Amino acid sequence: MEHLNSADVSSSDSTRAERQARADWLVTELARRAASADDPQEQARLRRTADSLVRLAIAFRS
Repeated sequence: MEHLNSADVSSSDSTRAERQARADWLVTELARRAASADDPQEQARLRRTADSLVRLAIAFRS
């Protein structure tokens, strides 16, 4: 069995935080683009993409 030292745990936590920050930014960006899109189909596509990303992030954390 492999054991993690404190540096590995810290690195893992920062990597997790970085992933979370990127996902948050992407969801925000998709929502911003959806709000400014002229085409209703494009708005719906961007919103669905953001919703899917949120669901994926939640599932990944579980």
